[in-house]
Amino acid sequence: MLFLFQDPVGDDQGLAYRYPRAALFQEAGEGYADLLALAGEEREGRLVLKVRLSRYPNPLEGPLGFSLATVALWLDTGEGGEEALLPGLSTPPDQGFEVAYILTGFGGEKRTPTGERTPARVWREGEWVAVDTGIPPGPYGYYGAVGLFDPFAPWYLRPTSPEGGPWTLGAPPGSPPVVDLLAEAPLDQVKAYQTGILKPLRPKGFALKRESLLAFALGGASLLLAFLLRRP
Repeated sequence: MLFLFQDPVGDDQGLAYRYPRAALFQEAGEGYADLLALAGEEREGRLVLKVRLSRYPNPLEGPLGFSLATVALWLDTGEGGEEALLPGLSTPPDQGFEVAYILTGFGGEKRTPTGERTPARVWREGEWVAVDTGIPPGPYGYYGAVGLFDPFAPWYLRPTSPEGGPWTLGAPPGSPPVVDLLAEAPLDQVKAYQTGILKPLRPKGFALKRESLLAFALGGASLLLAFLLRRP
């Protein structure tokens, strides 16, 4: 495993969001939009991301064994990038995303900031939902969010409104259409909802590898310089 980010349990309420009042959601109980963890693995040279949710009710009979949650993942893989993640939610300056993945109980999509959409291979591994990103592992930044599945909405995320409704999340004006955000601590999530800025999580292992490679390169350069200076 390349990395594992854990998210606090039971924080799938946004800032006191009210879930839709339709029986479909009320009967499902709690936890189906609660993100517990995001993990990364390397398989055949490609990055596979795995998401763990608290529960997987499936009243709509999604082929992947769940049907009420939508997971959105954004990767900061280079300089610049798109800073707007969702309405009401952005990245810090100069830490935008270059590629995104949407995971639902009915399949997955890979998206770019320009709006290009291509199918992504998504499957279940026990309690995990996995997606083949199609890109090699790297020192990326990761953003994650979970909302309620809506097949007709942008990003397949059920929208919010101040008054809520049978099929709409009740939330303050301008709130993002997600009930859980990938964050290391509850206060980090609260701050993200309050400010509209979500900080990325970055694996520390890749940073260590980059430092080791830099030290190795500098050491090699020093040896080469010493060899050249000693030559007659």
